[in-house]
Amino acid sequence: MYAYAVQKAGQALSKIELELPPLGADEVKIKVSYCGICHSDLSMLNNEWGASTFPLVAGHEVSGEVVEVGSSVSKHKVGDVVGLGWHAAYCDTCRTCDTGDQNLCASAQPTIIGRHGGFAEFVQAS
Repeated sequence: MYAYAVQKAGQALSKIELELPPLGADEVKIKVSYCGICHSDLSMLNNEWGASTFPLVAGHEVSGEVVEVGSSVSKHKVGDVVGLGWHAAYCDTCRTCDTGDQNLCASAQPTIIGRHGGFAEFVQAS
C-alpha cells in the first residue's frame, strides 16, 4: 500500500510503499476515506515527545470503510463506515469506559505510536 511518511524527525512527508502486518484476530482493516491532521500529528512527525518510530505514518483522525475483520471481531463487519481517533482497543467494561472516559482506559492503544496511522490507503486498529 502507499502512505505518506517521514523517515526521520523534521523531514517533509514523502510517498512510500509499505506492507501492513498480518491482521490480528481482534483488528479491523480500514480503507481510509479521509484523514485530518492536528498538532499531535505534527508533534509525532517532529518526535517532540520522544515516542516516534520511523518511518512514521501519522494521522489519527481517520474515517473510512471496514474492508477486512479479524476472526474475533464481532462489533464491526465489512462495509461498516467507522472513525478512528487517537486511541483504539478500549475494553468497554472498565469503570472509565462505562462512564464515557474511554481515553483513560488502561487497555487503550495509541493509533500512531508503534503502528501506522491514516496518512495511507489503509489503517489497522483493534
